[in-house]
Amino acid sequence: MSAEHPEPADIERMLSDPKSKAHSDLRDRAAYMHITGAHPTHLRRWFTRALTMISSLKAGSGIAGNGSLRVTRDAVRRLRLDGHPMVVKVRQLIAEGYQLRVSLGPNARRGYGKIRLWRDDDKRTVQIDGSVKDGWDRAEAEG
Repeated sequence: MSAEHPEPADIERMLSDPKSKAHSDLRDRAAYMHITGAHPTHLRRWFTRALTMISSLKAGSGIAGNGSLRVTRDAVRRLRLDGHPMVVKVRQLIAEGYQLRVSLGPNARRGYGKIRLWRDDDKRTVQIDGSVKDGWDRAEAEG
């Protein structure tokens, strides 16, 4: 893999080896983008470019119809994103009436490891492993 930016062959290797750490890393980051329709923030440039290579612009993308980036069908299938624990749990909560809170402000981090949802006064955080925390972090709750 190129240290500066991914090549198509790098992406193909990652997609083709589901037992590799690289595949798992790409899957987790792509799961966030599949849910939100947006890139997570604070990624290394290499992974931001890799996500760009497996996505396209499409308004209303993301599980809740938000965002503007859509993971390609091929990448969704090969990364098994519809079975990713975070994707499964977020879909369940959206079906229960929760809404995504993608950003907590213009300078707030959007880490790929958690998704924030809310319904009325009930705030939840879905983590990368599909587990759910009640509420948001204290600093997040103030935003």
